Amino acid sequence: MQTIESRALLAELFEEYSEWYYSLAEENGVLPRSVSGVSDEGKQFIYMIDGLDLHHMVRNKYLRYVLDEHHSVAYAYGGLALRGDSEQGEIEEVLDIVAADSKRYILGHWRLIRGEEGKIIGLMHMGTSEGDDPEKQPSAWFLAGAIRFTEPEKLKFGSIWEQAKGDVIFKDRSVADEDD
Repeated sequence: MQTIESRALLAELFEEYSEWYYSLAEENGVLPRSVSGVSDEGKQFIYMIDGLDLHHMVRNKYLRYVLDEHHSVAYAYGGLALRGDSEQGEIEEVLDIVAADSKRYILGHWRLIRGEEGKIIGLMHMGTSEGDDPEKQPSAWFLAGAIRFTEPEKLKFGSIWEQAKGDVIFKDRSVADEDD
């Protein structure tokens, strides 16, 4: 059963990630693919994953490994996707943001607005949905279901994570909460 606190954490993570991506669009014109996990104790990491050279299915399994290593009970994920019909030339770039735990997810979509030079200058909200049905899950619902890692996967993923940690942002949400 999901608690009020876990629902509040998901809503907070979703709002934080949405605001962060809005500011990145306006300030930098670049939107990185990223994931942020939060443990039960409020320990959080923020990991820019654009540089990961892994097939998307392997990348998703690796992200689950990282979330498990961090003892994450919730996370937020953001990344760009292409949507539409390429045969009809109706492709649009969309930012997807997911905040989720093992029981529930919040999923939002924003269409990218590009300026004259192709730089991202804004985001247009296309909709937000919530759910708890594993049959209708977004592909980025990383904490849903059980996953087994083979020994070679553990070694490979552990090595990638160890090398990445120097570029990962770590913070303590419980300290920030106490300061409020």
